[in-house]
Amino acid sequence: MKKCLKFLIFLFLCFPIYVYASNFDISGENVILYNLNDDTILYEINSQEQTNIASLTKIMTALVAIDNIDDLNDYITITSQDFVGTNGYSKAGFQVGDKVTYLDLLYGILLPSGADAVNAIVNNTLGYDDFVLQMNALADTIGLENTSFSNPIGKDDVDNYSTAYDIAILLKYALKNEVFRSIFTTKEYTTTNGLNLESTLSPYKDFLEIDKIIGSKSGFTKGAGRCLASITTLNDVDYLLVVIKSSIEPIYSAVLDSLTIYDYYNENYSYQTILEKGDIIASIPIMWSKEKEYNIVVTENVIQYLENKTSENLEYVFDGVTQIEKGTEKGTKLGTIQVIHDNDVIYTSDVILNEDIEYYNPILWIIVIFLLITLIIRLLFRKKKRK
Repeated sequence: MKKCLKFLIFLFLCFPIYVYASNFDISGENVILYNLNDDTILYEINSQEQTNIASLTKIMTALVAIDNIDDLNDYITITSQDFVGTNGYSKAGFQVGDKVTYLDLLYGILLPSGADAVNAIVNNTLGYDDFVLQMNALADTIGLENTSFSNPIGKDDVDNYSTAYDIAILLKYALKNEVFRSIFTTKEYTTTNGLNLESTLSPYKDFLEIDKIIGSKSGFTKGAGRCLASITTLNDVDYLLVVIKSSIEPIYSAVLDSLTIYDYYNENYSYQTILEKGDIIASIPIMWSKEKEYNIVVTENVIQYLENKTSENLEYVFDGVTQIEKGTEKGTKLGTIQVIHDNDVIYTSDVILNEDIEYYNPILWIIVIFLLITLIIRLLFRKKKRK
């Protein structure tokens, strides 16, 4: 008789784990942290709340600019028109009459957050109204459901808002663009006319570990507070973090909040094996088969990003059939496996029967039983006859 039920296929249905840490202090009011390796949210505060976003707006500005520039190495000339409406906002340092490339302007937008660079690109591509229309069109395309743009600089306005969640989605999308990613992850750049541009994080390098942050875009207005959208990689884990409405003082509060969050997760969380290949989770009796029971065996390692030492205190629960009945076919769901930590389900997967079971033929058993009964009756009859 053919051996059966040697393997199970686990259809892994991993669900994102939302971790809410309370062991660190930050001033940011709207925060979201992603583990980009798994595309899961690790931590969030008011991430869906609409709020002013200051110069985080310029992430979208840069994307629309890149989409509407044929040659990034083409030159334009800075004019006085490029400084209209920039009073009180960060500038890259361009001067009227400077001949610079579009690439120079993009660096001017993302590194020093220059409103002058924004205006120069807007004025030399689509013009103000059409540029803002395309910003909103791209927001719709990406699926930013709680985002609206009214200006490309990030000025506080009732129609210029987003959420920490939407900004995270926008940044994930933007980082797929090689030009954007290259600029976003640059700390210093010298333009073709010799202007030295630095990241807005550079002034803090003597007292904050800003080298931990691979790329960033900052922002500040009274309505948005201190803001920072950033990425980093620590111990092979890629993170994306958006912090909005950090305290106005100190001026580096959003950077400090970001480093605090990054450090906390880097020091207290790691990838851990919660199911190891070969582990036996449970055994199920098999009815009407040569194989009397089936061991539910893990077919591959299951690894998750969890708080350190979580894997040392886990409970494994099989919730499903108590026995495999005759006629159970290949592909039948037998139940689910749950991995539980501190009464919380951190992982679940379906257990599916992957092979046909060869059951005993009931007719054959009926014949055998009939023959046995007949034999017993005959033996009893003979015994009685002898007496």
